[in-house]
Order: sequence, then C-alpha cells, then structure tokens
Amino acid sequence: MADKNLMGTIAGLKQVSIMPGAVFIGPWKEIDHDKFIVIAGVTQDKVLACSVLINSRINPYLMRRQKMLDCQVYVKSENYAFLSHDSFVNCAQPMVGNTEHFVGDEYKYCGLLNETDLVLVRQSIVESGQLTDEEIARFSL
Repeated sequence: MADKNLMGTIAGLKQVSIMPGAVFIGPWKEIDHDKFIVIAGVTQDKVLACSVLINSRINPYLMRRQKMLDCQVYVKSENYAFLSHDSFVNCAQPMVGNTEHFVGDEYKYCGLLNETDLVLVRQSIVESGQLTDEEIARFSL
C-alpha cells in the first residue's frame, strides 16, 4: 500500500496538471469507452471542460449542422504522444464541472495541447455561442 505522503504528492501533482490545455482520459456518460477531455479554462474550483472530446472522426450528425461543424478543431497525432491518430476536438457544447472531478483516480492525465491548438479550441468555444459573457470572462477565454 502506498504511503499517505506519496498519495498526497500524487494528488497534488495531478491538481497542478489541471490547467488550460490539459488533456485527460476517462469515462464519459452514455459512451462505452474512455474519451479524451480537454480542459479549456479553470477557476479556483471549476473547470471549463466543454464537451471538448477528442474524436477520431466528426460525428455524421454534425456534418449537417454547419455551426457545430465549425466548432471542430483538427489536431495532429504527430504533435501528441497520447493520440494514435489525427483527431478532432469538439468544442460545440461547453460544460462547466468541478475541478476535483479530475483529481481522483477516474481520469488519467495525458498531456497538454500546444499553444496553437489551445488558442483554436478556446476561440471555437467562444464562437460556439454556448457560453454567457460572464462565463467567458470567468474562464478568461
């Protein structure tokens, strides 16, 4: 069994990893496999994780909805060791969650988006029209 100090250190390191651009993998409701989740914004106790899920292809449902299609950010696997293939970050449905949700064992930290991709993700979230001006300011988008 791991010692309490080590467990506290691991939790502390994971807490530090919760920052804009951080990518985690874990379960997602109503989906039978783990999904990548990108943190787009952070406050003291909240994260803007958006339904920013990384998908290997764009859902056909979105192909008929231009506004939602415009919120897909293409990311190349060559830039990210945690991706096995080029993917899309879906920024069409932002969601606010608790920071503590990502500290437990359910989600695994994978890495960070590069600055260019993070800027595109954050712009796409704002352009989605799903956030209020207050939320945009709160998460410094």
